[in-house]
Amino acid sequence: MAKVLIVEDDRGIARFLEIEMTKRGHDVEKAETGIEALEVFEEFKPDIVLLDVMLPEIDGIEVAQQMRSKDPKVGIIMITALGETRDKVTGLKAGADDYVVKPFNTEELVARMESLLRRKNISEETPIECCGVRMYTASRRVIVNGKEVELSKKEFELLEYLMRNKGKALSKERILEAVWGYDYGVNTVEVYINYLRKKLGPNIIKTVWGVGYIMKEG
Repeated sequence: MAKVLIVEDDRGIARFLEIEMTKRGHDVEKAETGIEALEVFEEFKPDIVLLDVMLPEIDGIEVAQQMRSKDPKVGIIMITALGETRDKVTGLKAGADDYVVKPFNTEELVARMESLLRRKNISEETPIECCGVRMYTASRRVIVNGKEVELSKKEFELLEYLMRNKGKALSKERILEAVWGYDYGVNTVEVYINYLRKKLGPNIIKTVWGVGYIMKEG
């Protein structure tokens, strides 16, 4: 399963793509404008973006450039009615990995997506696992008891640090330095630990009194 962001202002096409991607087991989000696409991109952190070129507010070329600068690993497939060579070159130079011209064949689009996922090793990503939590760092996904949990950027970074150091009792000061990189007060760690406990469950991250926190099996 991949996380697919569909950026298309034609609602009929967007809905068609959503049905096709969902039918194949992918997790799907949609956006209709360039600005909305960038906002959803930040929160959803997709593996693949199906990106129309002709968009309101910000066109697909600029959207591709901004997405690529934020995540060099994301897969971007341009979808447009513009079929001339120069338009394809412009899209590829903007950061797209591939280019499909409307009207497109669904099976061809899916084949291009699967090829791109294989090249980027998204479908073969090995998770970090601990205490019933599976974390996919490349696609920034967290699964708890078979259900995906949405985390903010700092929540994800904090959980990743705890999971990479599973079995170790980590002080608040050490966590603060590793995750935030500057002195923001150890209460920041406490606040974010509480955020994670609310999203993951109360017993996954344990308190070590007088020390800090630990993630460990059992």
